[in-house]
Amino acid sequence: MTKLIVSNFQTLDGYYESADKTFHRFFDYFHEDYGANEAFDEYNTELLRDADALLLSGRTSFLGNKDYWASYPEAPDGTEIRREFAELMRTTEKYVVSDTITPEDLVPWRDTTRIVRGANLYTEIAALTARPGRHILVQLSRQLWNDLLVHDLVDELHLTIFPVIAGEGIPLFTGRPPVSLKLLSTRTWEGSGNILAVYQPILRAAAAD
Repeated sequence: MTKLIVSNFQTLDGYYESADKTFHRFFDYFHEDYGANEAFDEYNTELLRDADALLLSGRTSFLGNKDYWASYPEAPDGTEIRREFAELMRTTEKYVVSDTITPEDLVPWRDTTRIVRGANLYTEIAALTARPGRHILVQLSRQLWNDLLVHDLVDELHLTIFPVIAGEGIPLFTGRPPVSLKLLSTRTWEGSGNILAVYQPILRAAAAD
């Protein structure tokens, strides 16, 4: 069996992004000692190196990320770790969940990307995790993996807590999913205020009325 691993970040008070769908204001008060650290990039590159496939979702999110990472190798101020991540994004087998994306939208990743329609979602994901191999990685795609979580299709949650307080925004979790979390490991990085917590989610039976 192949593990389905979700990797996302959140603020200390549990937010995933601002109400305007950006992250920038989260870092208005980012501590100056941590401003140049690449811990989150390094960890997600580490996960992608060891993945057989990457699962993404949403037309707007996917196209924005595709355009960013496809052009990143030419960025004059790019970092080495992000250049490696961009190359892995290009070459890793990708599945994008969307009912509106077309094959033409996948260029220049068309040869390594497959579209999964919502009607076939759970069947497709179950088939992917049933095959032998290394893990399947889910990045971003908050709504998708929140849905997979309550369908017992997420094997591990890798949550990186950034040392910032958002105050408001979009929560990482949708409502209160009926899962228990077993802590598997934690990790920190020198020169970074990030804390990684790795959990095994366990779906709970619905409570009786």
